[in-house]
Amino acid sequence: MELAEYQKKCLRTWIGEQKLLHAFLGVAGEAGEMAECMKKHLRGDFGLEEVRRRAFKEIGDTLYYLAVCAHELGLDLNEIGEQNIAKLAKRLEEGTIRGDGDER
Repeated sequence: MELAEYQKKCLRTWIGEQKLLHAFLGVAGEAGEMAECMKKHLRGDFGLEEVRRRAFKEIGDTLYYLAVCAHELGLDLNEIGEQNIAKLAKRLEEGTIRGDGDER
């Protein structure tokens, strides 16, 4: 499935007030749940297979909120993905894939 198609399908369930605020907070919340999962793994609560199982759901939830966040800002996920890959390829080519800052 193309990212733009996924984004469109997400909007079928995107309801409520203050949508942009909820989208941004949703991204933060779901990313936090992913971090919490890794913390518990590092603490020894469960192994990598459980991280994989939990991360599958949390990555999906995070992707949902990213899709609706982009929509609320009038952005297309396909374009975002293409530009991100181009940026990373350029950094790799220039030897700046590691480092600090967005303007490398």
